[in-house]
Amino acid sequence: MKNKKVKEFLLFGLFVFPAVAFVLFSTGIPFIMNLYYSVFQWNGVGKSMKFVGMDNFVKIFTNDRLFWRGVRFTLKFAVFYVIIVNIVSLAVALVMSKEKKTSSVGRAFYYVPYIISLTAISLIWKFILGPGFEALYEITGWGFFNWSWVGTSKLAFYVVVIMAVWQNLGFYMVNYIAGIIAVPTELLEAAKIDGANGIQTFTRITIPMIMPAISICMFTSLTFAFKLFDIIMVFTKGGPANSTVTVAYNIYQEAFSNNQYGLATAKSLVFVLFVLAVTAIQMKITKSKEIEA
Repeated sequence: MKNKKVKEFLLFGLFVFPAVAFVLFSTGIPFIMNLYYSVFQWNGVGKSMKFVGMDNFVKIFTNDRLFWRGVRFTLKFAVFYVIIVNIVSLAVALVMSKEKKTSSVGRAFYYVPYIISLTAISLIWKFILGPGFEALYEITGWGFFNWSWVGTSKLAFYVVVIMAVWQNLGFYMVNYIAGIIAVPTELLEAAKIDGANGIQTFTRITIPMIMPAISICMFTSLTFAFKLFDIIMVFTKGGPANSTVTVAYNIYQEAFSNNQYGLATAKSLVFVLFVLAVTAIQMKITKSKEIEA
């Protein structure tokens, strides 16, 4: 009996150890190294490192306006992006979940942008809003095409949001379609017999039943918003006048442009703790709704 338990334990360890080792190697060790570098003044290349203690963290909270501007932009982007992408993708999913001949084509149409890298997406939109709109303005004379889409802070923000929503819409749509299809038809038919209209059926039955999908989509959209980097790097480079700087882009600039690697790691730690707190709250709220469902 004991030999059997030992064999089962060894077999369990054989399968689990590689995964645990990989996680520790890819996330645990870098996190510990971040903790170490955050208390030093270091350019990221040289051998000389000056111990500064908590000075990097003090500087972040007292004398780093660009970082907090990035925090404000990231939070603003997260609010707009999470709300818009989930509402639009859910609406599209409700249409595409119906069994029609064109449904598969429509799903593919919405999903294709998601398999394209954000770098390529940014370059495509850069061309559209630049030479593309210039050519359309010459043809039509419409002032809409002559707006400075990336030259003004407000327009640049909305363009970034639209690009991100357009690129990721297909991913969330697929998740919502899977949730909608899984709703038991018996419940929908019973609601129809009881006299419930479309809105009542959607709010009282469909929404509670697809809460697991909503939880996943809320979590992934929130983490995407906080990690936003590619679009900013390729499309706006933080402009105009640093109005589209995200936290991720600010950390990148600090480390690789300003050669302040120690300060950059301190910023990343502060941001990681903030993101963990926000996502934990979000998951707790959505999970509680799943229980009620």
